[in-house]
Amino acid sequence: MSLLTKIPKGQTKRILIVENDLLLALINKRYCEMLGHSVVASVRDGKNAIEAVKIHNPDVILMDIKIDGDVDGIETMHEIRKFSDVDVIYFTGNSEASVKAKAAETKMMAFYVKPISLEDLKSILAYEKRKMNLKSDH
Repeated sequence: MSLLTKIPKGQTKRILIVENDLLLALINKRYCEMLGHSVVASVRDGKNAIEAVKIHNPDVILMDIKIDGDVDGIETMHEIRKFSDVDVIYFTGNSEASVKAKAAETKMMAFYVKPISLEDLKSILAYEKRKMNLKSDH
């Protein structure tokens, strides 16, 4: 199966992108679409991320840690956790262990240092698909 083989219908994910860098947001959106997933929204700050989760109920959030606004991506996920158990994948330019430890408190699915490759994203989302299949088998 090639890297760009689209996944079957019914296995696509609804993805929210939270990224303040417009170029990276566009690249991540394109990667998601190339893999056959749909991007339900792309926002730049925590307030809009919280609203987007309430409106779109995504399957996965691609979350930058350093985002626009008063709160960072980790604080935003703490707020989202109050009403949603959506999976979150953090993408950040900061690889410090303390940042990863704080992110882990939000029950993250993965933590990657930017930039993310198409292959990395495909692997992460494929893992998420396997996890969802395991949940449905029980």
